[in-house]
Amino acid sequence: MGAMSRTITMFFENRVGPFDWYEDESAGFKAFKGRFLIYDRAGKIKDFVLGQIAFRNQRTAEVYLYDPPLYVGKHRHGRCMQLLTPGGKWFRLHFEKPASTFGDAYTFVEHMLTEAFNLTH
Repeated sequence: MGAMSRTITMFFENRVGPFDWYEDESAGFKAFKGRFLIYDRAGKIKDFVLGQIAFRNQRTAEVYLYDPPLYVGKHRHGRCMQLLTPGGKWFRLHFEKPASTFGDAYTFVEHMLTEAFNLTH
């Protein structure tokens, strides 16, 4: 991929969202579903976590992660993940100050996951 293509892709994804995420309103509220990417120090994708960003009250984002890697729990924000149901694999990420946009929520989570990976690998 050329430099110009990367620039255009980054411009679009930073304003609209990652290409592999899709919007779903089937549950009666707006939710976005896709993959949070995890990068190594060289900027290469090393892993991903399935997730959802939901807007039930139209003002704040609720972030859910499906079966995050164990190393995420060792991150300083790892304690902010709450298991939704005993024995389940979905976790809700509790924000001290909830994000109000898809972009803010997505960026925070992707940075948290990438930082957790790079601290343990």
